[in-house]
Amino acid sequence: MNISLNQQISASVGLNQSSTTPKTTINPILSIESAFDDWGNPCIVILTAISVECLAVCNHLTKQRQVKSSKHTIYECGEFQSTEKRSWNVVVAEIGEGNTSAGRETERAIDCFHPSIVMFVGVAGGIKDVQLGDVVAATKVYDYESGKDEETFLPRPNLGAATYDLEQLARATRRDWELRKDSLSEGSYPNAFVAPIAAGSKVIASKQSGSYASIKNSYGNAVAVEMEGFGLLDAVRANLGVSAIVIRGISDLIEAKEKSDAAGFQKIAACHASNFAFEMLAKLDSESLTEQSQVYQTSAQVAVDSTLPEGMISLNVQALLEENQYYIHAHHKKQTFTSRGQFDQSLMNLYQQIENNLAADNLLSVIDDCNANVKNSVDCLAGKLLTWLHRQQNYSLDQIPCLIIDERTEVEIPWELLESGAKPVGVVFQTVRQWQKIEPKTMPVTACCGGGVLVYAHERYGGWHGYEQRPFTVFQEFLRQMQTPEEEFGLVFIDGFSVEETLRNSQTAYIKRSKLFKSGTSIVFISGQLHLDASIGLKTHRALLTNFLEHGAKGVVGTLRGVERSRAKEVVEQFSEEHRQNPEWTVPEILRRIRERVWEALEDEVNENNCAAYLTTFLHVYYGNPITRLQLVSAEGESNV
Repeated sequence: MNISLNQQISASVGLNQSSTTPKTTINPILSIESAFDDWGNPCIVILTAISVECLAVCNHLTKQRQVKSSKHTIYECGEFQSTEKRSWNVVVAEIGEGNTSAGRETERAIDCFHPSIVMFVGVAGGIKDVQLGDVVAATKVYDYESGKDEETFLPRPNLGAATYDLEQLARATRRDWELRKDSLSEGSYPNAFVAPIAAGSKVIASKQSGSYASIKNSYGNAVAVEMEGFGLLDAVRANLGVSAIVIRGISDLIEAKEKSDAAGFQKIAACHASNFAFEMLAKLDSESLTEQSQVYQTSAQVAVDSTLPEGMISLNVQALLEENQYYIHAHHKKQTFTSRGQFDQSLMNLYQQIENNLAADNLLSVIDDCNANVKNSVDCLAGKLLTWLHRQQNYSLDQIPCLIIDERTEVEIPWELLESGAKPVGVVFQTVRQWQKIEPKTMPVTACCGGGVLVYAHERYGGWHGYEQRPFTVFQEFLRQMQTPEEEFGLVFIDGFSVEETLRNSQTAYIKRSKLFKSGTSIVFISGQLHLDASIGLKTHRALLTNFLEHGAKGVVGTLRGVERSRAKEVVEQFSEEHRQNPEWTVPEILRRIRERVWEALEDEVNENNCAAYLTTFLHVYYGNPITRLQLVSAEGESNV
């Protein structure tokens, strides 16, 4: 409900109210999370410059509420429903005058709400062909102040163009208006134009002014002039997948502006412009836009979004057919981040730097440089995502969010090493690499993998000395135990440095026939990446992990890249000890705690040992269900849960 200015003043804290002054309830300003009841509807952002424009737009909304962003912009948010099947989430902001403000606030609104459409809806001064109250949907907006000022001003045109889809929609809406106008009495319906306009920082109030003459001479097809349209369109240009247009109602004809304002044409023009904008919106099928926004999502991702419990965040990353183009979709509670574009080259090269076996302190500098580049790049998808993730970090110490990463690229980005705020993602969140359909709500919180530890290594791994275990140093004996287990194993440990070529070349055959995994009570821990031929590379390593999951393993702990054997053993020992002390922790939480301690040690002192440990622990990741716990049997025969 909108509140009048007098009502707001009378309700202000500390103001003495007379008995004749009506009391009212102030609309609370809510958090961004409360902007909409249903975040699944497609979103449109509409910017306005002044109050009369903002109110004209808000008159079309239901369920209206005020929300404040982290950067203190206050938005009017509501729902627009044109038919039973077409509902939109609408964000409206009153941002003040000027292209600079429009550009800045456009970027902020896109980062907050990730809309399908951005519009500027307001009033303008008519230059030619238009009358008071007419509507102009801008095909393009000239930045008429761009140029070189010598003895005479030399224009160097900049322009922002409406996206083709909305320009075509505006033309269709204009035709509807023309038919309606022809069927009504003359003068009862405004004219509609789809034409260029001009924008600058000056309020042009005279046809004798130099700015007016410059527009007429250099931009002769512009029918109106305003102050914000170029800034909005220029900002949208950097955001792929967002459509944009500027819609203006004619409130004055440059001269005699005071007379037009006194006659109420600002309000009339603002209402006509907003009517045109929402008629355009009503012609769009919001359901098709919702489907379009999900076009890159896998079925597993859609399932995760719809079933995510409190505290879980889904992330889907896919490579597109276009060269170096990627798509990102992330979801948390009612917040969604969707974007497409490129990653900074330093991020794409990070794996190669790791593979080059640089000295640990040099590698740390490479990681720091990569984080700086990602954070400072205005175009890097990862940087935008990390900003969004930083806003999802509100948690208590016993409620660390879990980030479920479903990445379908040739790179497999080391998300754990990237920084969200001041800490690496692997410390801020529990992280899970998703390789199968995860439906967390279908599993009880107590879901766990129980039994002893089945070990294959050339030498005894001290990390599992406290558990009931069956160690094997002969590979064929280990395989036979997997295929015909005599007991239950909660954990299958494989020393990746000891695995023979047989498993690498015939992995599916052995894993597929493993009766051990058929019971669904085991996870697999591979210490250190398997030694793979460079020509085979990452795909084969991923395929091994995938095969374990596809054939019944509840989860897999593995590494993203090769690590030193001694360092890998340290991670195993830390994992074992953490589990013994805190058996109630899930697998991703155990890994997060290990990373957190190593990161804190590196913050205290940068040395070769801490740098190497930092890299090794962050390269160990977990694939599988995020709430899986280990219920391993201790060597004394008692469960340590």
